[in-house]
Amino acid sequence: MLRRAQVLAHTLWVTPFDEEERWPCGEFVVQSREDHGLPVWTARDRSIEDTDIVLWYVFGIHHITRPEDWPVMPVDTVSFWLKPVGFFDRNPALDVPPSPHDHHG
Repeated sequence: MLRRAQVLAHTLWVTPFDEEERWPCGEFVVQSREDHGLPVWTARDRSIEDTDIVLWYVFGIHHITRPEDWPVMPVDTVSFWLKPVGFFDRNPALDVPPSPHDHHG
């Protein structure tokens, strides 16, 4: 399976935007013998500087099965945050002018 879906080997991938690159494991992953997606695209070592990029986030869910999960597993939530560090040299909200109305009295 990993030959067809090598994308599973890493959680985060970044590629320069290319309209033709839409399927992270290749267009027909279940009909292929090997992955034709992200591993091939990133092996080209293209620059991501000063260009539009695509961030590919790969996630999986692992859990200890409960009796309630069989025969149909309920919904499980997966999420992530992109939180910049050092994006601004200071807090941009410091330049916001005070409210014209005094709310304190």
